[in-house]
Amino acid sequence: MKGSTLKRCTCPAKYNAKGARINCPKKHGSWSYIADVGVDEVTGKRKQIKRGGFATQDAAEVALTELLNRIRQGTYTPDSDITVGEWLQQWIAEREKAGRVRESTVTAYRSHITLYLVPKLGRVKLSDLRPGRVQKMVDELAEGDERGGSTVVRILATLRSALTTAVKRQLIGMNPASTKLLELPEASRPKVTPWSPDELGTFLDSVAAHPLGALFEFIAASGLRRGEALGVRWSDVDLEAGVLVVRQQITQIQKKRIGAQPECPVCGDRHAGVGYGKPKTRSGEDRVVELDSGVVGVLLVHRLAQDAERADWGDAYRDHGLVFARPGGDPLAPGDITELFAELADEAGLRHIRLHDLRHGHASLLLASGADMSLVSKRLGHSSITLTVDTYSHLLEGVGRQAAEKATALVPRKPRDQSVTSESPVAESVTEAPAESAGQGPTVRGARGTRTHNPRIKSSTTDVPGGDA
Repeated sequence: MKGSTLKRCTCPAKYNAKGARINCPKKHGSWSYIADVGVDEVTGKRKQIKRGGFATQDAAEVALTELLNRIRQGTYTPDSDITVGEWLQQWIAEREKAGRVRESTVTAYRSHITLYLVPKLGRVKLSDLRPGRVQKMVDELAEGDERGGSTVVRILATLRSALTTAVKRQLIGMNPASTKLLELPEASRPKVTPWSPDELGTFLDSVAAHPLGALFEFIAASGLRRGEALGVRWSDVDLEAGVLVVRQQITQIQKKRIGAQPECPVCGDRHAGVGYGKPKTRSGEDRVVELDSGVVGVLLVHRLAQDAERADWGDAYRDHGLVFARPGGDPLAPGDITELFAELADEAGLRHIRLHDLRHGHASLLLASGADMSLVSKRLGHSSITLTVDTYSHLLEGVGRQAAEKATALVPRKPRDQSVTSESPVAESVTEAPAESAGQGPTVRGARGTRTHNPRIKSSTTDVPGGDA
């Protein structure tokens, strides 16, 4: 075990004849120490502890000596002085190495850690983190959240998950990010506004001749996520039966991490911006999606075009077995497809929506046709039906009434005359009452007689075919 002290100031660095840095002699700046504490079990690299902010070199050396003595005596644990930022980096590295989470989830975690959690809490010692400090972060983030608190809730979920692991490792005694200890902003899902059927039809007609026009029609007709649609292989599709099984997805890899991404399981190469993974949710894995005859026809035509393309490329074609691929057979990058969709929508003169809204549009059409919410949830691969209800409840206006009408129509009934005439007992009892009596409405005169409306009297007053309303 060894360590060293270093002065930090704004003066240019100076070095001696051997190349070692010389500490600035001026009385300004602050002192830090660096101590080796062994090898990191996760990364296999040398692990160092750096602490700064000491007013003098003597103070830094005293703290360094104390630390080294604790290490030699066996009373020091590497994580006892760990900061929130250091723990978050260690936590995400462990989860990524163990393959416990999907690549898309890791990407979201890293985004939350880098952009929000480290800047807000990174320098706080893990053992010193309290609910009050977390609440302050939540309040600050909520002020700038344009999505109704949903972003803050997801960021906090990342922190809470990391701190739950810290509790299990006995690094802290309780989770200061527990929802029971905080006041959270109300997270409301934004209402989805997909294209209307007319708009969708206009778009699909405009891209019909495009090489990837079949991809957008496929997403609109199946409700698959972007990555799931790009990950579908011909072996996953039974065109004769009109069904497919969702077994994988293609994920977007940040370009700065291309060198760290796993090799392609098919060709062994590394594709820019592309990674393979399981569907987003466990309920979405191996789910069966039935296809209508129209999209089956589109896929048949697309397959013929792909076969001709494969023949043109010859031995240079790298077949990945994908339904939708680049001209040479390599997988498509999800980000490129999103950009292409926006360009094609502009060319069609349509209002801007996200590519993901084609999936929402499929769900809205299913609900409008009277499909059960549980069926829609299962088809979309949602983790729970609650998510489906929260996302699409505003699209259900009138659907319940339509379902009730269809259900009633299934019951055979004899035709009945439900009109009201002056000869009916109810009508006679109504006309005998004074129109000016308390609680009675105006007198109604018509071809069938005269009656006075009384809201307290239950009677049929309209012709309703097929039974009682």
